[in-house]
Amino acid sequence: MPNLESAFYRVVDSLDDETASFESVPDLLRTVCSLYDLKSAAYFGVNLSGEGSEEPLLAVTYSSEWVAHYKIQSFVDIDPVISKGFSSLLPIVWSAYDARTTRLKRFFGEAAEFGIGKRGLTIPIRGRNGDRALFTITSDQNLVDWSGSQKRFERDFQMLAFHLHQRILKARGVERPAPKLAPRELECLKWRAAGKCNWSTAQIMGISAKTVACYLETARVKLNASNTTHAIAKAMSYNLFAIAH
Repeated sequence: MPNLESAFYRVVDSLDDETASFESVPDLLRTVCSLYDLKSAAYFGVNLSGEGSEEPLLAVTYSSEWVAHYKIQSFVDIDPVISKGFSSLLPIVWSAYDARTTRLKRFFGEAAEFGIGKRGLTIPIRGRNGDRALFTITSDQNLVDWSGSQKRFERDFQMLAFHLHQRILKARGVERPAPKLAPRELECLKWRAAGKCNWSTAQIMGISAKTVACYLETARVKLNASNTTHAIAKAMSYNLFAIAH
């Protein structure tokens, strides 16, 4: 995976392109799959306007055969990604559910047969106005390699999930006001995004590491993020780092 970091930011830039339409999202998902050697990727959003009246929105790289089979078999009734994802703050790891019941074994087995992938990870996205979405990626890597990929690219996957959601909201004409962060909160996020730990950030800013942790936590809460990585993704999507210059 040569030049992975620069390729990642090119994808983020594409997601932040306000002129792009929803119809181009499947192509972007295929780019993500190619970039990280994934088998498939999907986005499923609900209540995007915050009014609860519109149909769910789906963009996938899955085959049309699998989509049709999924509907015919009513797999939505047992799919743990759907039943757990929209209420969870943490990513859904498919291996935690794929052997719980005979029907789930069949569901995940047939998904693999249709080329969806043997391993999967679903990242929940929770908006400020009741909008919800699920970003799913899958792989055919063995369990050990897939576990390593999840840990190595956790930041990338969470950032891509949120940027994708924001892209789709913009494409549908839904605007979300950017949260207001204090200058110190934003500065701490910027240094964390640059790879600095709390101690290093404290040395740069002339404050204590405990204070840095406090600023990061208040920024996370204001951004309605599940963790610091998620907060950085949201700050980038709202263009807060550029505004601060």
